[in-house]
Parts: sequence; structure tokens; C-alpha cells
Amino acid sequence: MSPRRPLLLVAAGCVAATALGLVFGQGGTVALAAALVLAAALATATALQLRPAQRQQPPPRARNDEMPSRLRQIADDLRDSEQSEFWVDRALRPLLVPIVSTRLGRRGIDMALAPRRAQELLGDLLWEIVRPDRPPAAYRAGRGLAGDDLREAIERLEQL
Repeated sequence: MSPRRPLLLVAAGCVAATALGLVFGQGGTVALAAALVLAAALATATALQLRPAQRQQPPPRARNDEMPSRLRQIADDLRDSEQSEFWVDRALRPLLVPIVSTRLGRRGIDMALAPRRAQELLGDLLWEIVRPDRPPAAYRAGRGLAGDDLREAIERLEQL
């Protein structure tokens, strides 16, 4: 049904009621009542057209245990990097080097060309993770990064 059809039906009903009212000698009273009904119908139709469109419901939020897969992978990489130097090289370093390079690049600094300046900005801890001449984990023994050290490195990165 088109939006105009109900309004036309109300108008037709008002005209018919007024005509019947004239036939039975109550034309003035019925005409007034019909005019009020028609005005109310017009007001309702106008209000319906002017109301804001209903907001679409946002998609349901993921439950805490339903992280997007990439975010879950990053969380796993961070956790693994706390376990061993191998995982620092295999998971954390590939995650951080492009970010650090981009952030230093915005300042006009290349880690390979200006290592001292990069180290000053990054701090010793973050520099040790991302430095271009870092030896592979196969040549180093030891645990990964402690949680506090990892937090410190990420905070330093966020300051860039």
C-alpha cells in the first residue's frame, strides 16, 4: 500500500460522512468532525514522513573469547616472545620492525643509516629488539622478554 493511499481513504471517508450529514440535516456538525479527522490524518502523515529513519542496529559485539583472528595471533606472539629469544625473533621482531621503521621514517630516520639516532629515540630495550644487526636467536640463549620489559618497549613505541 502506498503511503498516500491511507490518507486518500480518510479524505474520501470525510467527504462521504459530510455528504451523509447533509442528507440527514447534520451537515455542519459532521463537516466539522470530518475536518478534524482529516486534519489529524494529515498531521499524522506529515509526522511519519518527517521522523528520522530508524537507526540500524550495530552488529553484535564479539564476546571476549572471540577476538578477531589477527588480534588473537598478535596476542599469542606477544605471549610467546616472553618465553624465549627464539620467539622474540620469530614473532615479536617481525611485528615491530615495520612499525618502528615507519615511525622513524616519519622523522626522517633510517635505522640502518642512523643507528645512534634511532637508538636514542627507541631506547635500549626496543632498539635491542629491532636493531638491523641483531644476531639470530640460534646464536643466543635465554628467556624472552619479561612482561614489564615488553610493556616498556611497546610504550616507547607508542611515544614515537
